[in-house]
Amino acid sequence: MPEMNRLPRYTGGIHPNCDYHHGQIFPARGVKCYQIARANRTHPEWDDGTACTYKHAADPVWFAGRFYVQYLVNPKDEHTGAGQSILASSPDGVHWEDFAVSFPPYRIPACTIRSRDGEERVFDGESFAVMHQRMSFYHTSKGKMLVLGFYGFCPQPWQTPWDRRGIGRVVRELYPDGSMGEIYFILPCYQAGWTDALLGYPIYTQSPDPDFAAACEELLADRLAVQQWAEENGDESPLITVKHPKKGRKNEAFCWYHLDEDTVIGLWKHSLAARSDDGGKTWGPVTRVPSLVMSGQKVWGCRTSDGRCAMVYDPTLETQHRYPLCVTTSEDGLDFDNMRLVHGEVPPMRFEGFWKDLGPQYMRGISEGLPTPPDGDLWIAYSVNKEDIWIARIPVPILGEEEAAEIEEDFSAPGAFDPWNLYSPKWAPAGPAQTGEGTVLRLSDREPYDYCKAERILKPASRLRVSFTIVPHQDTRGSLYIELLDARGATAVRLILRAGGKLYARTVCEMPAASYRAGEPLSITAEADCADFRCTLSVNGAPLCGEDGESVRWPFMQAVNEISRFALRTGPVRRSPTLDDVPDGKPEAPLPGCDEPCEEAAYDLVRFSFASLD
Repeated sequence: MPEMNRLPRYTGGIHPNCDYHHGQIFPARGVKCYQIARANRTHPEWDDGTACTYKHAADPVWFAGRFYVQYLVNPKDEHTGAGQSILASSPDGVHWEDFAVSFPPYRIPACTIRSRDGEERVFDGESFAVMHQRMSFYHTSKGKMLVLGFYGFCPQPWQTPWDRRGIGRVVRELYPDGSMGEIYFILPCYQAGWTDALLGYPIYTQSPDPDFAAACEELLADRLAVQQWAEENGDESPLITVKHPKKGRKNEAFCWYHLDEDTVIGLWKHSLAARSDDGGKTWGPVTRVPSLVMSGQKVWGCRTSDGRCAMVYDPTLETQHRYPLCVTTSEDGLDFDNMRLVHGEVPPMRFEGFWKDLGPQYMRGISEGLPTPPDGDLWIAYSVNKEDIWIARIPVPILGEEEAAEIEEDFSAPGAFDPWNLYSPKWAPAGPAQTGEGTVLRLSDREPYDYCKAERILKPASRLRVSFTIVPHQDTRGSLYIELLDARGATAVRLILRAGGKLYARTVCEMPAASYRAGEPLSITAEADCADFRCTLSVNGAPLCGEDGESVRWPFMQAVNEISRFALRTGPVRRSPTLDDVPDGKPEAPLPGCDEPCEEAAYDLVRFSFASLD
């Protein structure tokens, strides 16, 4: 039985340095981040079909053997334009090519409404609602999957479409084959002045399917699920158990997890937490927990399949700079520690927009009571820069450093890719590929403003040897950065395959080291010694020597005490955006050429080995 009245807290001493997108936080081992939707204004057919460049509020589920993620879109700004919701699906969580409109743009009829507090609104019939949702899915005891959204309106872009500016929550059924039923209102915002006659969809009780109506009733009776509707419903709704404070911050973006059958922990934005010891019937006070460092970019807490608990959030007080995305873990669901990096990449914001914040944010996992994938891993959906939608697979148990002092991988064995961390945009995918010689780890890139990345966590060592073989697909374009890093992400050794068929070593400066040719294997061995900050290099079995014929001991790029990571990346390190960049001040024009792919460059990692020499 958990100790009474205790709330979750972060007990660790690690906090990110947000001058770096990764925060200098050590990664969780084997995390794979995949881009679901890449905003494209001029080629919507290459995206989700909408041409919308504001995408946000992603919510995942596993149902009938597929992953689904629902997210909302607006043309370019938050709270502005004809909003809608998109349902993306994937057979494996990696490849996302199927997109459907789950809740289309909603034209507000010409009418005059008066809310309960006497505020009058006049609509001319030419305006559209914005879409807003805190939760997207509900799975009933009889196996029905409901998809939900919320329509509202915003008199000004900085006003939220909730409560007396709401229209109501809509619902439809998601069938096992991926099709969807008709749309109904499950809870209109009557307090805002709407009547059934003014609504664009019927009430769920009018459905000819009694099982669907019963499913809606089951959801309405689930106090924890509907607590997620607190902002949209307002405090006067009897469905909402935890009300908002009369003054100060609202309790926004509720999520929860059970410690035991009766004890429930509730989490909200801005470091807020509360506890129920009777299954959610009554709650203790919503309290700010200072050790949970966060701002307005949501938090996700949940039980993991190994019986532990995890909390995923951006541990920063900055609300416009929402990075890095990290995970902490707990044995008891109360004391959280071992902060690890999940997503530490912040590409440039390609499109302008009001209230578009930088970085990975607004994360949600699969809620309690929903089906989960058979792998037992933790899947988290989120937006990046409020214009692209991503999903991360975090292996369970959630681990950090590697324990093996020797690694030998040729990617032929089952599970060979499991320890590798991947950052995989749609136009720069990283992952397994089949060749005539077998399975390889391929990094390909046709993305003008991003790159892909693969990283292998190593047992920390002050002396080590790595050996690997890469087959470049070209030698006239592209670049591949090969690095040995310490726990903070500082680069000790950097090699670069550049266009022109040259391999460079970055030491005191960037120096040519060898040649390479398209389609030919390039085998490299590096022995690094952190005692004198130098390494030796061999290419295709031959040591790299100086003019005197002696093997060169190349100086490190930076002095580090240990090396614990091997990384491949198809572009240079990103320094921008910085904490000094204000996203709301972005120029109106999108980044040049951001909707068009570049000519592709690709590289295959055929084998990799590591040995600690300590």
